[in-house]
Amino acid sequence: MSDAPVKIGFVGCGKQASDAWYPNFATIPELDLVACCDLRQELAERNARHYGALKWYTDMQAMLEQEDLDAVMVVGPPAMHYACGKQVLEAGLPLMMEKPASHRTENARELVELAESRGVMTQIGHNMRHAPGVMKFRELMKTPEFGKLIFLESRYFMPSPMWHDTYEYRDGWMYMIFQATHAVDLARFIGGEIEKVYANLSVGAEGRFAIATVAHFDSGATGTIMLAGNTPNWTCQLEAEGDARAHLRLVNLHTLEFETATSEAGYRPVPGIPGQYWNPVTRGHAEKQGGYWVQMQAFARAIQSGIQGSPSIRDGYQAMRVCEAILDSIERGEPVAVERD
Repeated sequence: MSDAPVKIGFVGCGKQASDAWYPNFATIPELDLVACCDLRQELAERNARHYGALKWYTDMQAMLEQEDLDAVMVVGPPAMHYACGKQVLEAGLPLMMEKPASHRTENARELVELAESRGVMTQIGHNMRHAPGVMKFRELMKTPEFGKLIFLESRYFMPSPMWHDTYEYRDGWMYMIFQATHAVDLARFIGGEIEKVYANLSVGAEGRFAIATVAHFDSGATGTIMLAGNTPNWTCQLEAEGDARAHLRLVNLHTLEFETATSEAGYRPVPGIPGQYWNPVTRGHAEKQGGYWVQMQAFARAIQSGIQGSPSIRDGYQAMRVCEAILDSIERGEPVAVERD
């Protein structure tokens, strides 16, 4: 175990990386940004200058060979994640990348097998797992007042109609791997592995859509994954019921309500069941509230401790398999088992 800052080579200097990832280096003492890399020289130079790296590269292999790195972060489009991620793993370096790990599930599986065969630590950028509200949600689920999980809803609504953007594969796939995967990963993180799904799709004007999915978890709980590309604003919500007659609700990752059973509980025309209400104070930008900051710190701490953190690239791969099962269920009009290796 080491307390020394983890020396990072960062591949990708585009908008997502520059908006949500790079600004966090300044306030995470466990990380040391050593070098930036991008095919566009002006972007690599800019990010090195803005975020404190001493070196910049346009050739990732040159960066891997010339710098003394502890790990590499990769943020860009899916094809880049796969190609660059494979290169990093072959070099034997710990890898953190934005989701999805690839544009196709079989390529994501290839990265999983490569990492596990070489014993290389990985982390996938399902940032919402690390949101303070989600971590508090899980903490409350473990209390006696909550009991055993019996129902979970993971809801993810967004404005953009993307259903017919096929991404050279199948209708809905681009939406599933970029957006729906957030709701899927949160459902797996909170409820456990998803064993079976039964999904229904409704498509309206200009490709606007909604998907209602019933999910069965290996814990014995049931639940729903609700998705929509038909709303004026982004909404992410988790709701859980425990068999101790408790109800948890988390709205947009920051506002949490926990209602437990009391002698006053029961149906009443006017709400008023006593409960706990939690809204953490965070910076206005989403890097802390949405988990970006914490996920990067968690990766550094995992490397320092030598213990694999969460979520791994295998988690990202399994979320993609659930997304495929949801599409299969829509197309077949029947329940579909989610395959696991």
